[in-house]
Amino acid sequence: MKKTFTYRKLLMFFGVLLAFSCSTALTSCVPDDDVWPFNPPSGWGSNYFFDRALEGSWQLVQINGYAVTGMTTNYMDFFGSGHGRYYYYYNGRLVWEDMGYFCQYGANTSSTDLINIQYATGSPTTMSYWFSDSASLWLQWRDNNGVQTYLYERIRAIPRAAQR
Repeated sequence: MKKTFTYRKLLMFFGVLLAFSCSTALTSCVPDDDVWPFNPPSGWGSNYFFDRALEGSWQLVQINGYAVTGMTTNYMDFFGSGHGRYYYYYNGRLVWEDMGYFCQYGANTSSTDLINIQYATGSPTTMSYWFSDSASLWLQWRDNNGVQTYLYERIRAIPRAAQR
């Protein structure tokens, strides 16, 4: 009788331990909105939106008309509601960081919409964006080297990456 009681206590202990482990594992993957560090760009006020057409995974395939391949590519995952991840190769490993994004309609019907992307470890960038079809996302901005145009294509999933 004493062995059965000890055996039951042991099973109960492992059951509670397993339940706690599972609940911790499941909740640790959910982003914590209370500490989301990204805000709309200065001057945009409440004049922004989250473009649902961006949602999903995208791979950089072209920079200024030149093909991008191998470890020179990067990826963006737009989760919705301004949340996303940016993936890139660092020392031969695919790593990621959180990113926030905010969209704004163009000034008139002939201008493109704007997107402001904020990277966790970098500076925010505001650029024009448009779609040439549902699977092609164009980003364009001007920097010290002139006009930069990036083409991203929609993909099924981001390759597996380690967190930086």
